[in-house]
Amino acid sequence: MRTISMTKKKAQSLIEYALILAMVAVVAIAALQLLGNNIGGALRGAADTVGEGASNAGKNACEAMGPEFKWEQVGEDGGGTCKYQGDGGEDDGGGA
Repeated sequence: MRTISMTKKKAQSLIEYALILAMVAVVAIAALQLLGNNIGGALRGAADTVGEGASNAGKNACEAMGPEFKWEQVGEDGGGTCKYQGDGGEDDGGGA
């Protein structure tokens, strides 16, 4: 008789643990559904900020090299190229 009651208690405990696990999973899924768009928006904002900072760093480094260097923007994303303009302020074509 003793083994039957112990088996029932173990089975009951396993069922209770399974129900708790299922409730936790439902709550976690609901929270992710509600917060998913907010988290995605925050990550997109952070990525944009990092991209702008990198572009500004390149532009500042180019301009710090002297007045004969000019930053030329390429595209609409803020990226660009540092070009040497020579002594006369015009592009010398890069030749020696």
